[in-house]
Formats: sequence, C-alpha cells, structure tokens
Amino acid sequence: MDYYCENLMIFSIDEIVYQKWTSYIHNYNFEIESGGIIVGKLNPAEKQVIATDITEPQKEDKCTNNAYKRAECGHQEIMDNLWKESGFVKTYIGEWHTHNQRMPHPSWIDRRNWLQISKRKQNSEWLLFVIVGTEQIGVWSVLDGKIVKMEAHDM
Repeated sequence: MDYYCENLMIFSIDEIVYQKWTSYIHNYNFEIESGGIIVGKLNPAEKQVIATDITEPQKEDKCTNNAYKRAECGHQEIMDNLWKESGFVKTYIGEWHTHNQRMPHPSWIDRRNWLQISKRKQNSEWLLFVIVGTEQIGVWSVLDGKIVKMEAHDM
C-alpha cells in the first residue's frame, strides 16, 4: 500500500508491516491501545519513505483503554539491532498505535506528540504517524509544522 502527501512524499508499506497492521484490524479487540515505532528506509531521490519493520508493545509500555505511552526501553534496542543488521540503512521513521474507532482520527494528545517528535533534530524531516482503527488505517505526516493526512493508493 502506498500513501501520498500533496505530491511531496510517498509512504510505501512493506507487505509484512501492512499485514501486521491489518491483523490488528481483524484480530485485536481494541479494549486497550497498542503501538510501537515504525522503522524503514529513506529514499530522498524518489521522495519516498519505506516502512520495513515495526515494533509492537514492550513490557514497559503503558497501554490503557484510551492511551498508549511508549517506553524507550525495548523499542530502542530493537531499533538499534535493525540499524546495525541493515548496514546502518534502516532508521526511525515514526510512530504507530491503535484507536477504537472505525476511521481513526488523531486526538489532541496525538497531534501534540507528533509535533514534538517532528521538532527533534535527530529525526528525519520525513516522519510518519499511523493509527490503526477497527476498519481503516490512517496515516499522517508533519510538513512545515502542520499535520497533514496522507491519501491511500493501492500498489
């Protein structure tokens, strides 16, 4: 699946990542929120970000019925291993979590967090934020300090 953002960026999702997210739609009860980080590759020449891996909830994460708070512990170790195993190519490209909504919409807390993450100097300017709802997956990015919803296009 590909997502586009005003012809500025293409977000491509590897099949394994897409299957993990759709398995949440089909198999998860959404009583508590889950989430993790998105890891992938940047292809600036093609204005493309490719999601290759995700982390899923770790032991230290806080998962409640209306919030997911990711702990650094666990996710960072997975990210470090993927970075090394890929020859220092795979990188952090964003965050994902679930919402108990058919068509997910970011909360004000999501929006605040995304803007904070996008301002961190160590992060790429091309970051993605995914919410997996009960029927659909929503994808957003932050461009020029504004949160923009990306549009889905089948591969």
